[in-house]
Amino acid sequence: MKKNISWITILDIIVYSVIIGFVAYGKSQSNFGQEAFDKVIREDGWVEYLTALFLLLGSILFASKAVKAKKQKSGKKVFFNVLASFVFFFGLGEEISWGQRIFSVQSGEYFMQNNYQGETNLHNLEIGGVDLNILIFSKLMFVALISYFIILPILTWKVKAIRKLVIDFGVPIPRLHHIIVLLAVNTFIPLAINLVKESELHELALTGILFLILINPAKTIKDVSLTS
Repeated sequence: MKKNISWITILDIIVYSVIIGFVAYGKSQSNFGQEAFDKVIREDGWVEYLTALFLLLGSILFASKAVKAKKQKSGKKVFFNVLASFVFFFGLGEEISWGQRIFSVQSGEYFMQNNYQGETNLHNLEIGGVDLNILIFSKLMFVALISYFIILPILTWKVKAIRKLVIDFGVPIPRLHHIIVLLAVNTFIPLAINLVKESELHELALTGILFLILINPAKTIKDVSLTS
């Protein structure tokens, strides 16, 4: 019989410590103003690369789950995990501007004119006066995260049809401590720091916790009768 992974693991504690440590460091530097805080969340710094690392690991984990699902001939799980792996890889590419600075690649004319940081990525584009970062990567992302971290766990446990879909597609559900830490950290950041690009710390917290959910999700309800 397969032994259940413990409710909270050493890896959870390590990643939480990293997240909280950088948030605390960001808070301490923010006391000295924007310039000091910018050194914490600078491009190609620890915060950005750790965020990129969590996205990369997430993409790899989803891809490996897709391979396993294919061997089990579970089409729904293959579809979900391939899609999720792509989303994480896309997030990774956007986070590092698709390797532009790493490989010293100059942005094309379109991005120079429409990207307010002059980078080769979509999330900093401004098209027709619409800031894609605010519209898609902030507002829509907020709705998606509320749905995933709050609404979906409740529906999974309360609604049989939703529970069945979660099991069929192999959707990892956050544990209670994942939700608590994410809410606590993302509430603290704007209240305590409230400076330009504080979102970099939000991204670190989110990607780190999503990685933890993939490693140690809530029990996938296989122990809970679908007929209950």
